[in-house]
Amino acid sequence: MKEYQIAFVGNPNVGKSAWINALSGADFKVGNWPGVTIEKKEARVIWKEEAYHLIDLPGTYALDEVTNEERITTQYLREEPVDLIVNVVDATNLSRNLYLTLCLRELQIPMLLVLNFMDEVDKYHIRIETEKLSRRLQLPVLPYSALDKEHYDDVQEAICMAIHNDVCFAPLLDGEDAQRYYDLCTYLERYMPQEAQTRDIHKLAIQIIHKEEIACRQLVSWHSSWEELHAACHPFEEEQWQRIYQRTLPSLMRYVHEEEADRLRISQKIDYYVLHKYWGFPICFLFFSVLLMIVFNGSAPFNDFIDFFINQMLAKYTAAAISFLPAALQQLILKGILAGVGGVLTFVPLMALLYFMLALLEESGYMSRIAFLFDRSMRVFHLSGKSFVSLLLGFGCNVPAIYATRTLDNEKQKKLTALLVPFMSCGARLPVYVLFASAFFQGKAAVMILSIYGIGILLALIMALVYSRMKGFRTKELFVLELPPYRLPSMSVVFQKVKQEVKAYVHKATTIVLWAMIALWALSYFPNGSTQDSYIARFGKMVAPIYEPLGFGTRWETVAALPGSIIAKETVVGFLDQMLLNSEEEPYEPISLKEDIEETAFALGSACRESITSLLPRQVLEEGEDDSLVQAVHGLWTDRLANLRAFSYMVYVLLSIPCVMTLQAVYREYGRRLLLLSILTMLFVPYLVSLFIFQFFSLIL
Repeated sequence: MKEYQIAFVGNPNVGKSAWINALSGADFKVGNWPGVTIEKKEARVIWKEEAYHLIDLPGTYALDEVTNEERITTQYLREEPVDLIVNVVDATNLSRNLYLTLCLRELQIPMLLVLNFMDEVDKYHIRIETEKLSRRLQLPVLPYSALDKEHYDDVQEAICMAIHNDVCFAPLLDGEDAQRYYDLCTYLERYMPQEAQTRDIHKLAIQIIHKEEIACRQLVSWHSSWEELHAACHPFEEEQWQRIYQRTLPSLMRYVHEEEADRLRISQKIDYYVLHKYWGFPICFLFFSVLLMIVFNGSAPFNDFIDFFINQMLAKYTAAAISFLPAALQQLILKGILAGVGGVLTFVPLMALLYFMLALLEESGYMSRIAFLFDRSMRVFHLSGKSFVSLLLGFGCNVPAIYATRTLDNEKQKKLTALLVPFMSCGARLPVYVLFASAFFQGKAAVMILSIYGIGILLALIMALVYSRMKGFRTKELFVLELPPYRLPSMSVVFQKVKQEVKAYVHKATTIVLWAMIALWALSYFPNGSTQDSYIARFGKMVAPIYEPLGFGTRWETVAALPGSIIAKETVVGFLDQMLLNSEEEPYEPISLKEDIEETAFALGSACRESITSLLPRQVLEEGEDDSLVQAVHGLWTDRLANLRAFSYMVYVLLSIPCVMTLQAVYREYGRRLLLLSILTMLFVPYLVSLFIFQFFSLIL
C-alpha cells in the first residue's frame, strides 16, 4: 500500500497542529527533528484504503533557510517526496499569510489552502470571496475552522482528491514583471529537453531566479552560456523578486473585505494595559505570581498523594509480596526501582498543570506579549523575552522550565537558556535553606534565603554574558515577533497538547532516572546495609578535605549529603537526619485491604479538596522545623565562622548539579554535549563561588 506524504505548512500559530489533531483523531507521534530541538509532529491514517502520512512542518513566513524552522521546512519541501501541501492560513490576517502561499506555489506541488479561524472571520465581520480567491491562486480554498467538526470529512475528502491533481502554477505577475518572466521561460525552453512539461519550465525558472547551484549547473550542461543566463535572469534579483511578490499581495486582498481596526480593536484595548511601559511589568509579575501559585500549589496535593500511594500503600504491598527475597534484593526493589518510578510519577501532576497553563498562554496570545515585554531587557544578556518565561518557571521546578525552552525561536538561545535554568533556585532546594537558616540565622532566616535566590539570579545573568561569547551560543539573529490577536483557547486543543506532552515525559523519563536511582541507592546501601558506613559515607569522609576551603568541608556529613541530592535536593535533609540523629526507617503498617482502600480514597479526596482551596503557599518543610534536627544541624559548627560555613553550604546547594530529572530533561531536549557542559558548569561554579564567599568574608568577620 502506497503511503502519501501530506505536509501541513503555514505561518507560526495558524492551527496546523489543530488540523492534524482533528484529522488523525489525535493519534500522532511527537518527537524532535534530527539535530535540533524543534518539535516534530506526525500521524499516519488510512482513508479509503489508502495510507496518508500527515506531518506538521515548523511554522515559517517564507521559504528561506535563515532560522532552523525555515531551514527544516524549506529542505523538507524541496528534498522529500511530498505529494500534497496543506497550506493552513489565519483567515483573519490573510495579508500576512498569503506571502508564504505564493512561495509554496513555486514548488509545483499539489496544494490545498485551508482558511482557519473562520469563526473569528464572522465575529470580526470579514468577508472573503473564496471562489474568486481560489480562481486567482489556481488551487482549492477550504474556508473551515479546525474547531468545526462538521467539516472534518470535507477536508479529508478534499485531500484525497487533491493528491491526484496535476498542477502547473505560474507566478502571479502583472505588467512588465509578467513579460520579463515570460522572456526568461522562453529562454529556458530553448535548452530544456523536448519532453519537459510546462511546470518543469516554471520550476527551473524559479530555481534560476533563486540562484540554486544545481539548477544553474544543469542549464550550463545543456550548453547555455553564463553570460546569456545572467542576462536572462538579471531582472529578477532575489530582493527584486520578493518585492514583486509584495506587489502581488494587494491584488489578492481585493477579495477580502474588512475593517482592520475592527479586527484589532479588542486586542489593542487589552494591549494598552498589558504592554504599557509602566503597568505592563507589574501586571505581568502579578499574573505570573498567580499562575505559579496555581501550578505549584494546585499540583502539590496530588504530588503528595502519588508519593503517599507509591511509597506507602504500594510499597507496603510490594514489601509483603517480596518478603521471601534476600534483604538486599528487597531494598533494591523498594528503594531503587519503586522509588525511582515514584520519583518520576510524582512530577506528573505538576507537569500536566504546567503544560495546561502554558498551552492556555500560547493559545490565548498572551505568551507572545510576555516575550515582547521583556525582550529589550533580556537582550542585554543575549537572551530573548521568551527566555524570561523559562527562567521564571525555574523558581518552581527546573524540570518543566527546561522543557519550556522549546518555545524559544532560536536554537542557540534555547541551549543558552537551558544552561541558565539550574541557577534558578527550585522549590526542592527550599527545605535545605529553611533547615540551615533556622539553625544558624534565627530572626534573619527570610533575609538569608532571599539573598540565596538573588545570588542565583545574578550568577545566571553573569553566565549568560560568559556563554554568549562562545561560538555555540553566539547569535546575531533579529528577534522578530508577531503579536497575534487574543483568542479564546480551544480546550480540546489544550488538552491534546497536555496529553501528548505528559505521555512523552513519562515514557522517556522512566529510563535514565530509574537507572540513576538504582545506582544511588546501591551507593547508599552497600557494603553492609548501613547508610553511615555506606560507600556514600566513605566518599564524604574521603573528599571532605577538598571542601575545607569552602568552610563546610570540616564535617563529612554535609559533603556526603551532596551526591544523594542528585536524586532530589530534599534528600539532603533526610540524609542529615539519618546521620546526625541516627533515625531509622519506620516499619510499614499492617496490611488491611479495606482500611487501605478507604485511606487511599480519603487521601485522594483530600488532595482534590486541597488543590482547589490551597490559594496560599503550602508549608514547604515540616521536618525541617523539627527542633531536634535544627539543634543537631546547629551543632555541626560552633566556631566564630559557623554562620558563614552554613551560608557557604546553602550557596553550594543552590549552584550544585541539579536533580537527575533536570539532567534527564536537558539530555532529552539538547543531547549529551549540552548535558556534559551543564554538569561541568555545576561542578566548577559552585565550588568557586562558595570558595570566594567563605574566604573573602572570613577575612572580614
